[in-house]
Amino acid sequence: MSISKRITWFSTVWLFILLVLVNSGIYILFGQMTARVELERVSLQTQNIAEAIRTDRGGATNAGDILRAYAPGNGLIRVIRENGEPFILTTKNFDLREMPAHYSIQQQTKQIQFNGDRYAVSYFPVIWNDGSVVTLEYSEQMTTYESTLTTLRLVLFIASILVIVPVFLAGRALAKVILRPIQELTKTMENIRKKGTFERINVKEESKDEIDQLGKTFNEMIKLLEENFEKQQQFVSDASHELRTPLTVIESYANLLKRWGKSKPELLEEAIEAIAEESSRMKGLTKQMLALATGNQEKVQLVELNISQLTIDIARRLELAFNRQIHVEVLSERFMNADEAQIKQLLFILLENGLKYSELPVYVEISEQERFVKINIRDQGIGIPERDLPHVFERFFRVDKARSRETGGSGLGLAIAKTIITSHNGQITVNSIENVGTTFTVLLPYYT
Repeated sequence: MSISKRITWFSTVWLFILLVLVNSGIYILFGQMTARVELERVSLQTQNIAEAIRTDRGGATNAGDILRAYAPGNGLIRVIRENGEPFILTTKNFDLREMPAHYSIQQQTKQIQFNGDRYAVSYFPVIWNDGSVVTLEYSEQMTTYESTLTTLRLVLFIASILVIVPVFLAGRALAKVILRPIQELTKTMENIRKKGTFERINVKEESKDEIDQLGKTFNEMIKLLEENFEKQQQFVSDASHELRTPLTVIESYANLLKRWGKSKPELLEEAIEAIAEESSRMKGLTKQMLALATGNQEKVQLVELNISQLTIDIARRLELAFNRQIHVEVLSERFMNADEAQIKQLLFILLENGLKYSELPVYVEISEQERFVKINIRDQGIGIPERDLPHVFERFFRVDKARSRETGGSGLGLAIAKTIITSHNGQITVNSIENVGTTFTVLLPYYT
């Protein structure tokens, strides 16, 4: 059963139960009130008859005439002795003669059932002419009571129908209105599944109800999925492009070796060197792509680091490797919580980047800014054009592809650096002037 039907039936059934309870209460209370009025009327009538008998002491015959004068059309009047036998009975319905008689010396009024009909019966003690105490019984069918309750049942039934039907229709319409955004959402998701497109649903921006909030969340999710899908497509495309060149070189030299390798030793040496170089480049590129792809998924292993000493150690290694100077100035020395392996990789990337594109020394300054460790890495190289600055942290982006290939660049280093800094809740910015130099500024919190 659909949600709209469940909502409709749920609301209707609960309303029906509520109406049954309310109508039952009304019916019972009204029935009790009506019965009480009937019993009071019968009791008063019995008292009037008893008073008429006491006033007229003309004997049994006169008493019988009085009783006949008061005889109801749908009941009886009788006088009952102490032995329970009636000695005077007046009725217009002979079937009522079989109604059980009851002797009572106390005034009382009650309801009884006889032959399927309801009767109001009143008992009133009377001192008879011979001095004995007899019971005057007045019984009358409660036709007014029955007809009133029948009318009330009909009214309550019609009123309930007049309430339930509109509520059922209104609930059905309301359920459709409420669930329309969900139906649109379902339709959109089905289109996405079939067509592979990233569609959005129409949402009222000013609305703040839960359904529209669901739609807004869905649109935000689709936007994120679309962005990630585009990034993935771009990543695969760029990775394929980057791997195509070394694979082409390896394939070309392999074909040359097949044809001329045995007869030309110099070609053999050249091919081996080229294949080894391209294989090494592919290995490094693959390693970087793997690091970039899994960077956001790896859990950061926090340890206490002396960032100043770590920077100095890495700078010394790179000085030996590149035979160049790196000046490290520590203005504020503090420990921080970070992933040691990732911070090492970050420093290697930024320092190597400065050494590759500059023949002059690289300057590193470590200081403190509020709750962050601030690391400035400045080179005096060729710089980055202003138009390219917004893209330097994008995957596979290279300012000059030919120049990057000469220096072994793949366009992934700064993207990896950005990922590492983001995983540590840090920030990185870059400032550069062509033919003057580039400065990378890293802010890392003391406690991630």
